[in-house]
Amino acid sequence: MLILTRKTNTSVTITNVYDENGEPLKDIEINIYADNRIGIDADSSVDIYRSEILQLGE
Repeated sequence: MLILTRKTNTSVTITNVYDENGEPLKDIEINIYADNRIGIDADSSVDIYRSEILQLGE
């Protein structure tokens, strides 16, 4: 699991990603938008799963 904390309206790019056969994949770009929205640009062979995060306390 990879957990990222970024400011709104910024992005992070993950490079040097390879599949199970050692073949290079396209870089993964994660864009963080307002209202807890994200955009992900990744190779079609990359599976993306969403998991809700619980914030406890204030």
